[in-house]
Amino acid sequence: MTVVAVALLGRPKVLLDGVPVDPPRGNKAWALLAHLALSDRPVPRRTLVDLLFAEAQDPPGALRWNISELRRVLRAAASLDGDPLCLQLAPGSSVDVRQLTDGGCAQAVELAGFGRELLEGLSLPTAPGFDAWLSAERCRIRSCAEAVLVECALDQLARGSAGTAAQLAARAVAMDPLDPGHHAILVRSLGAAGDHVGARRQAVRCVRLFRRELGCAPPAEILAATRPPCSGQLPVAGVAAVRSYLDAGQASMRAGAVDRGLDQLQRAADVAVGVGAPALRAGAFLALASARVHGAGERGTEVRSLLHAAAALARTAQAEGLVAAACRELGFLGVQRGQHDRALVWLDEAQRATDEDGETARTLGVRGMCLTDGGEYDGALRCLDESVGRAVRAGDTRQQAWSLAMVGRIHTLRAEHALAVPVLDTALQLVSQDAWTAFQPWPEAFRAEAAIGLGDRGTARDLLDHAWVLATESDDHCWMATVAHGQARLALVEGDRPRAQRWCDRGLAPAPWYLWPYARLLEAACAAAPDAGRAALARIDRLTAIAARGSMRPLLARAHLHRAQAGARNGVAAARAVASQLDDPALHALITRHEAMAAARHRARPTVPVAP
Repeated sequence: MTVVAVALLGRPKVLLDGVPVDPPRGNKAWALLAHLALSDRPVPRRTLVDLLFAEAQDPPGALRWNISELRRVLRAAASLDGDPLCLQLAPGSSVDVRQLTDGGCAQAVELAGFGRELLEGLSLPTAPGFDAWLSAERCRIRSCAEAVLVECALDQLARGSAGTAAQLAARAVAMDPLDPGHHAILVRSLGAAGDHVGARRQAVRCVRLFRRELGCAPPAEILAATRPPCSGQLPVAGVAAVRSYLDAGQASMRAGAVDRGLDQLQRAADVAVGVGAPALRAGAFLALASARVHGAGERGTEVRSLLHAAAALARTAQAEGLVAAACRELGFLGVQRGQHDRALVWLDEAQRATDEDGETARTLGVRGMCLTDGGEYDGALRCLDESVGRAVRAGDTRQQAWSLAMVGRIHTLRAEHALAVPVLDTALQLVSQDAWTAFQPWPEAFRAEAAIGLGDRGTARDLLDHAWVLATESDDHCWMATVAHGQARLALVEGDRPRAQRWCDRGLAPAPWYLWPYARLLEAACAAAPDAGRAALARIDRLTAIAARGSMRPLLARAHLHRAQAGARNGVAAARAVASQLDDPALHALITRHEAMAAARHRARPTVPVAP
């Protein structure tokens, strides 16, 4: 059977059984192939006509001609039929972008077009909706390529190949010189390879770069990476000591003694380094990393290095539960950083590793969170519903509350406020029963937004004020941004734009690690100040860049609508193109209103009389 390889990175080409074939005629055939190959589901022909051929004399005919061109090129290696139009490739066929986003990092980094632009050199000025889609996809794919390099570097570092890790990290730095995480991995890799002079030089170069380009010092983790690990002798060693430190550290974390718990778990990891059992070392590294992520809010290179090391050790020990937990935590960090494609790869591995109810409930919860950020609400609800059921069977009250809160978030985002209320109320009851005040601001903020949607401003105000105190007292920047969004929305409903803007500024100032609440609050700031001034346009540009890199399509569509309000001619068409495959009734209704307003403005324009 003939197999096809579709290469969309760099100059596009098609290979049948490894042999390049004559390309289709015209750029729009490549555009159509890319859109179908990268869509998660078949695409209605009407959508494709509007996206690519609206300016043609015979738009449906133009679509049919381009479909014929693709059939000619792909031959028997693919089928292209139906409405919605479905592209099905023969078994064994490949699309290089899919290998980059969905495959293993070692294979992805070896792709011929790795690091190159999607449909390099192609632009369709007569199809502004497609150009907006293409621009967003290019941002997403570039971000994914950087994430793949980082994954490979950390994987090589965990395996002891520090020199190879340094080479990969240097490539990541070249792709984005202003990402401090890339520099930190490079510095750490150089140090691990024994090149301490090179590590210090790289750290100094990074400091100079950040001061010159950003006017600030880089994060402390870059300089910390130049210091050799502490080799102080602990009074006890061995397997029993590791387990004892682990028990003490986890008990301290549960009791809220975070600093003491982190110190005890660090000792467990230090002692475990000298212990031969890979499963015990994996467990110690995982416990420390998880505590630093969820207890201390760390998201940097050091904690990711620990998780990569834990995953590698757990695979060696064939400890499926530890593999699943380490991969799930790496997926969680990917979601927080807006790297959703690669986060799903980690979560896939976590689910393959074990089917145990408790761990699977946690993994499905993170998957639902990830899909929600990208606007895939139906898929997210399926994951979260299963997560709740498994959490109930496992007796995990906190996971049940967490996943229910994520379900409530989806209903709130889709403006299904009456559905959101009972789910969020149940989540809050479980949070109260378990005295889980650290998580309480999240469901409270969305319960408040549901109350706003139902016209109950008094309840919303009380919930938001309570949640704000909890968020600020715990200094949780993600919760602060989430609650600030609710406060800003309440202010906008009450007609107080200055107050809404102050809340947006307050929530954005700490710059939370979790990009979704940051981007959502930035969108609220655009709504609070909908003028066309320089500051407003800068906010829209910032929102567009974050949402595109992070595959946050609902927020990207809203960014295009804000751009349309600021006077951009094709902003509404761009929003429609980005949102075309989202199951978000509230967003589609908003775009339809903008289309109607644009049509009304067009009709209201005075006609210029034609000279006789």
